[in-house]
Amino acid sequence: MNETSTTRPGLQARLGRLFAAQLAVIGTATVIGIFITQLLVEGVLTRRALDAEAAHFWTLWQSNPQQPLPGTANLRGYLIDRDSLSADRITDLPQPLRAEPPGFRRTHLDGASKLVHVSDQDEFRLYLVFAADRISNLAFYFGTLPLSIVLLLIYGLLFVGYRWSQAALSPIVRFARQLDVADLDYKGAFALDFESLRVNADAEIATMIDAFKHFAMRLSDAVERERVFARDAGHELRTPLAVFKGSLDLLERNRNRPAHDLEALKRMRRTADEMESLLETLLLLSRNAAADNVSPASPTPVAPLLLAEVDAMQAVASERGNSLAAKVEAEIEVEAPAAVLRSVVGNLLRNAVAYTTGGVVEVTLFTDGIRVEDNGIGMSREELANMFEPFYRAEASRGANKGHGLGLAIVRRLCQQYGWTIRARSQPRQGTTMELRFVSDSN
Repeated sequence: MNETSTTRPGLQARLGRLFAAQLAVIGTATVIGIFITQLLVEGVLTRRALDAEAAHFWTLWQSNPQQPLPGTANLRGYLIDRDSLSADRITDLPQPLRAEPPGFRRTHLDGASKLVHVSDQDEFRLYLVFAADRISNLAFYFGTLPLSIVLLLIYGLLFVGYRWSQAALSPIVRFARQLDVADLDYKGAFALDFESLRVNADAEIATMIDAFKHFAMRLSDAVERERVFARDAGHELRTPLAVFKGSLDLLERNRNRPAHDLEALKRMRRTADEMESLLETLLLLSRNAAADNVSPASPTPVAPLLLAEVDAMQAVASERGNSLAAKVEAEIEVEAPAAVLRSVVGNLLRNAVAYTTGGVVEVTLFTDGIRVEDNGIGMSREELANMFEPFYRAEASRGANKGHGLGLAIVRRLCQQYGWTIRARSQPRQGTTMELRFVSDSN
């Protein structure tokens, strides 16, 4: 599966979040607009209307003291003498209003909410009481209702835009999902069918499909060429190597040869074995298990193979004056071919022995891995960072070993292929510790 899909949301999810954020912002703005409209209608428009009504009454009252007070279905007026509290209609003034100072405010009167405007003229005080529920109705019909209709219209348009965007992205999402489950068949070709995506596909999607099909064909050809090369190269290289080893068998039967000849034959045998091991490793790396229809490997016991590799490396260790010892703390098995395990262990041992002179190399098999420790030339921090790169060799090791810097690169490739973990610790002139664990970093 695509690792990116587990860490970042897909296009459709991100589009959904975008539209959800837009809906939230628009909804919040609309609610704020409704609240502001309510305040404007009640706090500004109504107050100005009552101010104008009071000013108009005082103007008429000054010219005609018998001017009738406002009295309609929505507005009621009261006039009192502030000094004597014995003005006309004083008995009609509701008790809750008698303590109200001049100004504009909302109060509760006769079981309902009222807007009260109080103003003074000379020694008289005018009370104008307006039904607040009328204001609420005005705010609803001229503020809340229109804004709600606009909000629903915007929501509808956003929903339509969201569905159109989903329809536009749907071919891309299906294209990505098909690529996510793409696999190679046994002939090295991609088992994909994009014809269903071409139905009603836009020009951009059709271009992507054509480009990827062309790329997939080229990639399939490259995979097939690599598969054929691995098969043919394995056959062509194994044959001369088998002839060479057969000739060595014939030469080694004569034990009457001089000691230097026997030593040369021994070196030739060791080199042939290393070449055979390297060949098997390279072929394993180049072979695609899915393409070759290889079944999963059966468990391989680690301890016998490790001890055999240590025994095979004893002669080389002795030549360099090293002491090579193995310790088995646990009996474990790994699901990998013996050739793979042999290549990894052999390269780690060969690397430790090659860069140690007159020292000690210790190999330990523990619960879930192998540890190889030496007290050789060691490596700096920069050399540790590059040690698994192909053909990389530390400066201090160039004169100590005639290798080509492929051993640890092969180890890393095999560990990646089988989900193992390889780590290294080292100090210059103090030695190196390589730890192979048969589990991934996530465990």
